[in-house]
Amino acid sequence: MPPRRRLSSWKEIASHLGVTERTAQKWEHERGLPVHRLPGEKGRVLAWEDELDQWRASVLDKPSWWVSLHFWRIFGAAAALALAAALLAASFYGWRKTRHGPPARFFLDVRTLIVTDDNGREIWRKSFDEPFVQGVTPGHMTAMRLASFADLNGDGRAEFLFVYRPLSEATRGDTLFCFSDQGRTLWQYRTRRTVSTPKESFSPPYLGNVVLALPPSSGGARNVLYVSHHLSYFPSQAIVLSPRGEVRGEYWHSGHLLFAEASRLEGRAGPDILLAGISNSHKTSTLIALDPDNLQCASDETEHPDYQLDPPGRNCELARILFPRTCISQRFDPYSRPSGLHVFPDHIQFGTSERFGRADCNTLYLFDLGLSLQSAEVIDAFLSCHRELEAAGLLDHPFSESEARALGRIRVLRHWKMAAAGQGRGAASH
Repeated sequence: MPPRRRLSSWKEIASHLGVTERTAQKWEHERGLPVHRLPGEKGRVLAWEDELDQWRASVLDKPSWWVSLHFWRIFGAAAALALAAALLAASFYGWRKTRHGPPARFFLDVRTLIVTDDNGREIWRKSFDEPFVQGVTPGHMTAMRLASFADLNGDGRAEFLFVYRPLSEATRGDTLFCFSDQGRTLWQYRTRRTVSTPKESFSPPYLGNVVLALPPSSGGARNVLYVSHHLSYFPSQAIVLSPRGEVRGEYWHSGHLLFAEASRLEGRAGPDILLAGISNSHKTSTLIALDPDNLQCASDETEHPDYQLDPPGRNCELARILFPRTCISQRFDPYSRPSGLHVFPDHIQFGTSERFGRADCNTLYLFDLGLSLQSAEVIDAFLSCHRELEAAGLLDHPFSESEARALGRIRVLRHWKMAAAGQGRGAASH
């Protein structure tokens, strides 16, 4: 074995490695160059050639990680995966941020209907051929049941029912549109029928009053109830349309129909339709129950034939109830009118209104689900209105107990329980 050769200065060490003394000194501190320092002699160093050669083979001659082809292949693959993951995450975040939810809200802009999700992200828009009636707002249309979102087909996607009220509705009438969740027009319906009484005929236009998606059938599909009334006179139509806009049945009433609800009535497979309106023939408020699967008639006006509309059939009403008029109504109004209709799990609330000036003098009626009257009472505002009229000399009496009791004397013209008992068409008072 040859003797080891010693290098005794930085100059010799650097010369052996082929670098400058400064580089050799730097490698000692940064890369572990094997240099030995002589004890007791400041600044003196020595190194063995064989140790330097071994260090060079393991450190300098072997490719470092930053110049290793294998490293860069692994690094490149990892970087590509990281970049792809970052792009995917950014795309997903952007998609989540811009993806809209199901249709839930709508806006009106001159002649354009804009539908958005619940966060205000636009889904679709539809421009009509003329502007909407001035002053109509989404809040008004929703409150008046002239627009609603509902899954009609049972496919988990919400259609949009919208009553288009054009600026020329006084000559053109209103149109019910059904749009898909993406804004495609599925169907539309406009009341075009001319109906007649023995003395006169009533041709369009008709204005929309209520649109209501009825409770789903066993298959999940929902029919649509659309109520409209004649522009100037009393005829009203309540029509049931399929999810595809096909006519399933219609009912004509001699008087405006102002409110509509669906309810599962006692002893009925239901749900059935409840309508609150005005009977022009009887000059008072009325509550009507209809079977949506058996709807092909007009209100029976046998007592007042001049109001009898000509559509065939007179016996499709499940129930028809008339409400007494108070002294305020009899003194100041041509008839009373309904002020609201609300269905609860165990009862039905119906309100009538006698108007004097700007005040509504209301009476509230509660029925069970068999449409049997449970209570009838005036609200505090009614009593206040009554006292004001007394003080002004427009009424000659205080509101009495006998008048309060008279509120409960409703008149039942028809009721499915009476028909089942074999009584036929009745005129009972309660």
